[in-house]
Amino acid sequence: MTKGSHRSRCNDLLAGLSAYEADHGPLPGINDPAARVTLVAQMISSLRRIEYVRIFRQRPAMSPLRIEPQSDLFDPLKGAFFLDSKGSRDEAVWLAFIGTHFGKHQTDAWKLAANVMGSFGAGPTWTLSNYAGDPAGFDAMLLAHQAELEDKLLSGRFSNHRQYQSKQAEVISRVFATFSDWLLSPGGINARVRAIHEKVGQEPSVVFSQLYKSMKEVYGFGRLGKFDFLTMIGKLDLAPIEPDSVHFVGATGPLSGGKLLLLGSTEAKAMPKSIEARIDTLDDYLNVGKQVLEDSLCNWQKNPTTFVYFRG
Repeated sequence: MTKGSHRSRCNDLLAGLSAYEADHGPLPGINDPAARVTLVAQMISSLRRIEYVRIFRQRPAMSPLRIEPQSDLFDPLKGAFFLDSKGSRDEAVWLAFIGTHFGKHQTDAWKLAANVMGSFGAGPTWTLSNYAGDPAGFDAMLLAHQAELEDKLLSGRFSNHRQYQSKQAEVISRVFATFSDWLLSPGGINARVRAIHEKVGQEPSVVFSQLYKSMKEVYGFGRLGKFDFLTMIGKLDLAPIEPDSVHFVGATGPLSGGKLLLLGSTEAKAMPKSIEARIDTLDDYLNVGKQVLEDSLCNWQKNPTTFVYFRG
């Protein structure tokens, strides 16, 4: 199932599941040994995706082309790390937002994000500074390229996590405007985090919770969008946060996975908050983090007894 450095972690996860069951009762969804092994394999896969971000953060240098949407090397997440290393934290958060909103498509990669940020190759490049100085210009650019946006071969596609987002110019404009206001109205991400520290303290999970609640202002960012964005800026070290919960309220796939694991069926009747609390407790035994549980349960419930690799 696994090899290399993850083999011992696999054994630890199997032991953690058994320890949870000893204290809280059986987990019906993994009575079948194949399901138990598959769930652990999905957790290992999720851990590897998170480690990918940590690995490129450790590299001594990052190409400046990572922030250039006209370049084949464009990568919003690596670009965000590059910008933060140069002292441009809010620009880094902005690029992480663009990467999260459009996502990396399995085939098209960052094509859609690059097209919108780079005005479909014609310029200007919509950095945070450029956008804040001319939001009307950004809106006009989108309207001028509506035909290209509607042609997936020309524009590129949203990632799987964002596949239901609209490509209508007016909708993208609203997403960008509300996110820009969320980021800049308190004076930037550092100012927003400092205000939370003064109000509720510096515990990373508590700060995550407060940021999660505050993002209700951002149009088009429901439960998954908020969760993905905040976990990403945490992994990129753009904010001192970590998920406080798997946040199942409003979820579909992850909640189904939680129901399958705890109750034996994806269709079981249960309050999302109840499933959420029990899965959060499970992390006390597994110590993989709430993001790994959220991601792996979502993927596992699609094929509970056969491992299938999924991209975000």
